[in-house]
Amino acid sequence: MATANINSFDGFIGRLGDTVTYIRLGKVVKRKIGKSTKPATELQLKYRQKVKVANKLIEPVREFIKVGFEAGAKLARKTPHDLMLSYTLLNAVKGEYPNQEIDFTKVLFSQGKMQATSDLKAEQNDDGLKFTWNTTLIPNQFRADDQVMILVYFPELQSADFVIYAGNRGSGKAQFSILKNNKPTVMETHITFISSDHKRVSDSAYTGQFILPASDRARVSF
Repeated sequence: MATANINSFDGFIGRLGDTVTYIRLGKVVKRKIGKSTKPATELQLKYRQKVKVANKLIEPVREFIKVGFEAGAKLARKTPHDLMLSYTLLNAVKGEYPNQEIDFTKVLFSQGKMQATSDLKAEQNDDGLKFTWNTTLIPNQFRADDQVMILVYFPELQSADFVIYAGNRGSGKAQFSILKNNKPTVMETHITFISSDHKRVSDSAYTGQFILPASDRARVSF
């Protein structure tokens, strides 16, 4: 794959022979297309599965990472998907081919330079999950109106529930009520802090794995 500055672009978009040309994030991209007739090596198979596993992780959280990776994506001239995919491939896939899977303790659903918040904790209760944190403010780092983002991932269902705005840092707590399923379900939980203007964001923090009990009746509220 090759890229070029749009100012030097000759204006052609589309497929020509075994190459395709398109514009992405203000840059001209030209890449080869078509399938190789050579058998894939074990290394290639491992990488392909790794990418597949990472993309399945990202698919249900696109709206969340659009906010969580927005600042970094603009600086890097990449998409939030690109940034999360790159990080996940390098840091959050475990196991050996063909049994590779996501390590949720190492996943980042947001990434930024805001300092980590201390005393983060998630506890399960009858209404879902209660998140708490230290409300101490730090000059030029933490503000009481920093927003809280919460994400709960269900690996077995390949789905996620999340709230982009779950309250403010100053409240010190947030309740996340979850729609229950007809059988017990594993939940992987993460929390993020972001400034009210969305210019600064923290790395998401892993707050533990829980089992959502089965129920015939379910409700969701925030």
